[in-house]
Amino acid sequence: MQMSRSHYELELGNIQREILALASRVEEDLSKAVQALRERDAELAAQVKADDDVVNAMQLRVQDMASVLIATQAPVARDMRELVSVIRMADNLERIGDYAVHLAKTVIKLKDSAWPRQFEILGEMGSQGCRMIRAMIDAFIRRDVQAARDCAAMDAKVDEMHHALVSMTLESLKSSPAAAEEALKIIKTSGFLERLGDHVTNGCELVVYAVTGAHAELNE
Repeated sequence: MQMSRSHYELELGNIQREILALASRVEEDLSKAVQALRERDAELAAQVKADDDVVNAMQLRVQDMASVLIATQAPVARDMRELVSVIRMADNLERIGDYAVHLAKTVIKLKDSAWPRQFEILGEMGSQGCRMIRAMIDAFIRRDVQAARDCAAMDAKVDEMHHALVSMTLESLKSSPAAAEEALKIIKTSGFLERLGDHVTNGCELVVYAVTGAHAELNE
């Protein structure tokens, strides 16, 4: 039996609050990982790592709520797009949370290593990721297509920093080949943060889809 429209909108509002809470938690974890990186704080990094289960549980809650609403309301058109977008947005946020954990693991492993410029760039990439998460979820809640496009455009800076870090690190290995293992860890971490930006872009594409029904390819 289908619920009333007012009940549907109430439940949709509850789901939106849950997705906002999930995004806030992921941003907080990423911000903590960046702080741990800059301060070489392994204890704070370990906290981010331990909190990953919280993000996973929040993702599942959003998905369960949206699935129940689909099953009980049998939505069509824009309503269905909104609920599908919520489920996919939760997936992207969970993956972003995973990349925050990867950054935290790097802090734990390399906290006593001397890669100051690389750590600085990783921190800048993480901070840009935090800004992008905020912009993405704001566009999603407000259903603002232009804001989503503007947010996706911010990923270019993350890509630029990633390429610079890789080039710099490979160059440094010419004079310090013994540091290859640490260099590989740094490059992999930068790659994770670069993919974090891609998942934010995916989220921005979901905003376009939810509002317009079009499958936009942003940042081609």
